[in-house]
Order: sequence, then structure tokens, then C-alpha cells
Amino acid sequence: MRRNRFLEYLVIQALVIVAVIVIFASISEKQIAATVAGVLFVVMPLGLMAWEHKHAQFKEAVWYAGVLQFWVIFALPILGIRLLNWGVPFDQLTFWGVPGPFLHSWSSKSYMVMMLITAIRWYRLGKKAV
Repeated sequence: MRRNRFLEYLVIQALVIVAVIVIFASISEKQIAATVAGVLFVVMPLGLMAWEHKHAQFKEAVWYAGVLQFWVIFALPILGIRLLNWGVPFDQLTFWGVPGPFLHSWSSKSYMVMMLITAIRWYRLGKKAV
């Protein structure tokens, strides 16, 4: 039976959540912790998309859309406004008029969508293999 890479992607996505919890627990300066976590949220999807492209090109369009919606709409803008406005409290930041806390709130939902799409791909590929 062939290895189902989407289970690996799902585990990586879950481990990022654990890593972010550890980052916030171990780095007392909230702005630095948030920036480190933001870098993780930007790098992980990019790495997964690069790996997927290397092994299967763009055959998983729905999965790419699920990852890209999180990466482009939330991860990049949130990290960008944090870095471009260093020292400004996050609750005072906006991106194209959208308040930072609103973006952050929706980014969590978007991340869950990305994980759900990954889980569905894992399940469907597993069913095909049987």
C-alpha cells in the first residue's frame, strides 16, 4: 500500500498548533512569540505546497485552494502587518481596513478549513487504496 502523504500533511498541521502553544508558553514577549508563530504559519504551508508540487505537481487543486486560502488571506497579511508595524499593539493594526483581531479570529477558522480539506484528501485517498 502506498503511503498517504495527506496524513503526513495533517500531522504537520496539527504539530504546528502544538508548536505555537509551546512558543507562546516559552517566549514571554508576546510580540516576539506572535512573530515566531507567524513565521511558522507562513513557512509550513509554503513547505507543504512545495513538497506536494514536487511529488504530484498541481493534481490536487482543491487541496491547494484550501492551503492557499489560509496562506494568502491570513498568514501572509497577519505576519506582514506585524512586521511592518513593529511596536504597535496588534489590536490597533489593520489590513486593507480589516482590524487585526478580526483577521486573527478568522485565521483560526481558515486554518481549520485547511486541515479539514487535508483530512478529506487523506480519507479519500485511503478509500481509493483499499
